[in-house]
Amino acid sequence: MKKHTELNNQAIPQLNDECRKRLRQLRERLGLSRPKFADMLGIPATTLKNYELNYREIGGGTLLLIAQHPELSTHFIWLTAGQVAEQHPVDASTES
Repeated sequence: MKKHTELNNQAIPQLNDECRKRLRQLRERLGLSRPKFADMLGIPATTLKNYELNYREIGGGTLLLIAQHPELSTHFIWLTAGQVAEQHPVDASTES
């Protein structure tokens, strides 16, 4: 168990580093300044800056805000895992 925990502890900084880079890429792709993107997330602009510059790990609460945000939730899997979510076509016969 200890070895598994040590491996996770070694992986977390790398995962956070990749996530923070994608967070900045997402903000830039949306054409938003740090203050505007932070406002969209409901976090202080300095917190966003600290995430992007790797001064602070991205908190789980911030990731939940992104996952539940109506305009950002579609980017969540890419943001956290670097993978593009599969697009499932809506079947007209199953719509109510």
